[in-house]
Amino acid sequence: MPKYSKKISAQICSELFKKFDIQHIIISPGSRNAAFTIQFTQDNFFKTYSIIDERSAAFVALGMAKQLQKPVVICCTSGSAAANYYPAITEAFYQNIPLIILTADRPETYIDNFDGQTIRQKNLFELHSVGNYQLSEYETDEAITENFLTVKKAISISLEKQAPVHINVPFSEPLYEQTDEKLFTIDEIKLPTIKYEIPNFITLAEKWNSSSKKIILCGVLTKSDALLNILQKINEDNSVVIFTETTSNLYDSNFFSEIDKLIYSFSEKDFKILQPDLLLTIGQNVVSKKIKDFLRQAKPKYHFHLDEFWQPDTYFCLTDSIKYPKIEFLEEFSTYIQTSESKYFDSWKHLKIQKDEHYKKYVQNISFSDLKIFDILSSQIPENTAIHFSNSSPIRYSQLFDFNSKYEIYCNRGVSGIDGCTSTAIGSAMISEKPTLLITGDIGFFYDSNALWNKYIPDKFKIILLNNGGGDIFKIIPGPDSTDALDEFFVTKHKRNAKLMAEMYCFNYFYADNLSDFNQNLDSFFLSTSNSIFEINTSECENAEILRKFFV
Repeated sequence: MPKYSKKISAQICSELFKKFDIQHIIISPGSRNAAFTIQFTQDNFFKTYSIIDERSAAFVALGMAKQLQKPVVICCTSGSAAANYYPAITEAFYQNIPLIILTADRPETYIDNFDGQTIRQKNLFELHSVGNYQLSEYETDEAITENFLTVKKAISISLEKQAPVHINVPFSEPLYEQTDEKLFTIDEIKLPTIKYEIPNFITLAEKWNSSSKKIILCGVLTKSDALLNILQKINEDNSVVIFTETTSNLYDSNFFSEIDKLIYSFSEKDFKILQPDLLLTIGQNVVSKKIKDFLRQAKPKYHFHLDEFWQPDTYFCLTDSIKYPKIEFLEEFSTYIQTSESKYFDSWKHLKIQKDEHYKKYVQNISFSDLKIFDILSSQIPENTAIHFSNSSPIRYSQLFDFNSKYEIYCNRGVSGIDGCTSTAIGSAMISEKPTLLITGDIGFFYDSNALWNKYIPDKFKIILLNNGGGDIFKIIPGPDSTDALDEFFVTKHKRNAKLMAEMYCFNYFYADNLSDFNQNLDSFFLSTSNSIFEINTSECENAEILRKFFV
């Protein structure tokens, strides 16, 4: 017979999570959250996971929630444990990923009175969440009703806004008391529905139809055949050019997917011919700084941004905010718009043909380097793989090659930090049915090494680690190499490798420091039926110089 916690607030959370069909709960060990641990682990409805490092645990939950498209709960004890959730919460906030942050706390009278593991937890995540709530310790009928309404509201707003919410729950000792009795039950709950303001399709279409040069720029998006199909239809108009990124998860031979290669070193003539009258941006963060610079200078007359949650003025010319589901909007909008005679698409296509010829020849002839590795990987990774790129160099290199057509692509571009890329990829792999591959750099990998301290990693998870001996991105971007602090404080040069770490966490280990060994080991790495790390050492390569010469 199952046991329940005697803390009614724990039972309230449990019952409401069940009614909202929230199953996945990541628990980090501690005493103050014992009531939650007892409550969730004794109920077969929940899928519970024990992950010790709270910082990693929160990123794992982010990866899981991204796959599930529903909230995941993270639950911890009091004190600095809660603060360790913050990096992942900021990422979830800007990616619109629903996390429910359930933190146990000391009684309110203990705060700032030097009791152990006690900080100001109430409203800890206020700036990067859509709701912050504190439950009462009292168990009067009034307090129980208020706690029920509070937790229900927290879950509802997380679903509505697709974002993190924080529920802080003070507990007095004793913490481990159990009972056979359900102290709290709930009738059926009505799930929240989201209502959107209907866009003015006629006005938007008038602006669209009056423009002869239109760019659709797609940022971070979840893979969607329906979205791809409607964009392909819109792209039949020669006045429309569609730009995508690796993280857009959209591919068509008539889309322009390798933006930086295309617009690097624009001539003044190119700029005048190719600057748009109208810009439609879809989705979230865009990686390419080149396209941002181009569009900020071009200042199109109209800029529509289409996204359910965020309406950023990234290009400083936003005219129309469209807070509406993307596919529904585009399907309706396409019935209002007209095709127009234009050479705009042909101008971009001509430029692409010229540029592609140069880049193809260059990459064929370069030596072993990060750029060469990415060129090979873009055609050799098995189809239907879910690829996670870590931030910094890997996501930037990925933008130079076609990774879109055969894969699902992920990257933490909400805040764009390196701190939880491995944990996020593992969380995603724990849910996904597809083989999952993380392509990461050495600094991000070693920074997030506690991610491998996770007993739930599925066999289909693999890591390609490009170890160039430091943060090579700082040799590429302008600025750091003009200082005397480049190697020690920017690049942070090192001689570490992942071999012993792979052994400690029972990963197969592959290694290459030249092109021959890389090609020889690549098939074996992908064919391996257990977790594997393939470390590629390019620390002796002139990676930065090879990349600079690529952009000529």
